[in-house]
Amino acid sequence: MSLRAAIASVREAGDWLAENGSDPYPLTVRGLEGVITGGYLGLDRKDWVLPGLRERAGAVLRNCPQSRLVDFGSGARPYRVAPVTLAPAARMLQACGLAMSLRDEDAAVLCFIGQGTASYGAFHEALNLAALHKLRVIFLAHSWNLDHPESPLARQVAGALSGHAMAYGIQARAIDGGLVTDVLSAVTDARAAGGPRLIEARLVQGEDPLARAYDELTETEPNEANLIS
Repeated sequence: MSLRAAIASVREAGDWLAENGSDPYPLTVRGLEGVITGGYLGLDRKDWVLPGLRERAGAVLRNCPQSRLVDFGSGARPYRVAPVTLAPAARMLQACGLAMSLRDEDAAVLCFIGQGTASYGAFHEALNLAALHKLRVIFLAHSWNLDHPESPLARQVAGALSGHAMAYGIQARAIDGGLVTDVLSAVTDARAAGGPRLIEARLVQGEDPLARAYDELTETEPNEANLIS
């Protein structure tokens, strides 16, 4: 399956959940497909994913049936996708706990969060915990229109999310969240490096990751380096 096909699969799953899922849907994944796709595909199958309501649509990339995702509180254990915790900052703490409990030292945990997560104290508690214990946890944060004066982040948090992570001694990087290859590369690198990492995927409201993926990958596909199994 190509990266473009993977993004399309995530979009299809998200749209299906919006139509068929139980409360609190409908929630759209549109605009987040690149972040979701790159996040899931940057992991090994033995790694765990702690998604939000939208990001659980990416479980289809692990061959999880869409119908299994309707109940967001049930999780999908065979696919190592945890139940959704509606409080994203608490999800970060759970990701730390899960990383501490893994018996496989090479396994990692990916936790999806949004920009508003930094408004909660648990965000800082989780960063501190991850840094203290050098946990193999990757926090993949998406943030919208950071430079826009009306951005919610500007009214909630002083500074960028990556800056807060670095203050705790956690390596962090900011990337273009609209480019699936950027997200995929960042997650792959973070997993290979070990230890806690924070990736800040910056997005622009209204951009279409699927359209950008076509533009981005047209010149390189069907090169085998850009295909996934």
